[in-house]
Amino acid sequence: MSSTHGEAVAPSPPPPQLQGSAAHRHYNPWAIVSISFAASTVIGSWCLGGLVAVVAGHVARHQIKRTGEAGGSLALAGLIVGYVAIGLTVAFITVYILFIVFVIVYAASHPSPSPSPTPG
Repeated sequence: MSSTHGEAVAPSPPPPQLQGSAAHRHYNPWAIVSISFAASTVIGSWCLGGLVAVVAGHVARHQIKRTGEAGGSLALAGLIVGYVAIGLTVAFITVYILFIVFVIVYAASHPSPSPSPTPG
């Protein structure tokens, strides 16, 4: 380049590399979905939130291995909480079914006394 007086101007140096928090890796969106649905199991979505957290967690971990994005710990936490939520849901349903079966068997094996007709 030249200035208006015919002198050569040195090119400007390249911009400095960003360091610190400005140069962070982006979080994988599936990892965020996984931890979000895992957290939703606490407020009552139980198995549904757990299933979404597990599926999204596995997708996120696969993508993170391939792309090097951040969020591996979020995906792992989502997987753990999701599997725990699914396990607790299955345990609750099993206990509920066992209770119903117990009540039916107890009622069938212990007939209630029927009132006898009074002579009269």
